[in-house]
Amino acid sequence: MIKVDVRLYGTLKEHLQGDEADRPLVIEQRNETTLGQLLDSLAIPVEEVIVTLVNGSAEEKSYSLKDGDVVDVFPPPIGG
Repeated sequence: MIKVDVRLYGTLKEHLQGDEADRPLVIEQRNETTLGQLLDSLAIPVEEVIVTLVNGSAEEKSYSLKDGDVVDVFPPPIGG
């Protein structure tokens, strides 16, 4: 098992409950979990995600997560 910190931004915080939205989630996943699988496990629709960073670098959904990774997930910008 690995542990990753996940931080959701903007409208994505609506997928969390209560005070979970104000702090990173520490999530345990099995080894060889991809970033896409992590997002699926959080029930975040693909169309609601525009950028995912892992340890500060943009990564594709096929990225294999490692123990201790920090994942930042951003929605599309709103407004104009």
